[in-house]
Amino acid sequence: MAVTTSLAELKVLLVEPSSMQWNLVSRMLENQGVSHISHVGRGDEALAAMRQSLPDVVISSLYLPDMAGTDLVIAMRADDWLDAVPFILVSSETRPQVLEPVRQSGACSIVAKPFTEQQLSRALFAAADYL
Repeated sequence: MAVTTSLAELKVLLVEPSSMQWNLVSRMLENQGVSHISHVGRGDEALAAMRQSLPDVVISSLYLPDMAGTDLVIAMRADDWLDAVPFILVSSETRPQVLEPVRQSGACSIVAKPFTEQQLSRALFAAADYL
């Protein structure tokens, strides 16, 4: 994975089934200077996309049509090729029993919906610092 020094250089994979949410988050990312944004709507598509072109960071919704975001980050951590990719979860979920497995899997950040551009920016900078 290449060393990334600014948000403009980040390659982000956004895993979001809702087109409305995808558009909103994409706009926020673009406002932060991120220009390399790929989008998929399912966990299996995300894993395939990551294996084809390694992103610098993955931003995922918790509830995907085929798996939970928890399952996605666990699958990433079990794969030598994907285990170091920073993972940011975006969710309206607040129950600790649901979010704790994501934390234990090494998620870089959990951003609670609804969120501001500033909150997303902090999560991105945390991921960039991790890189």
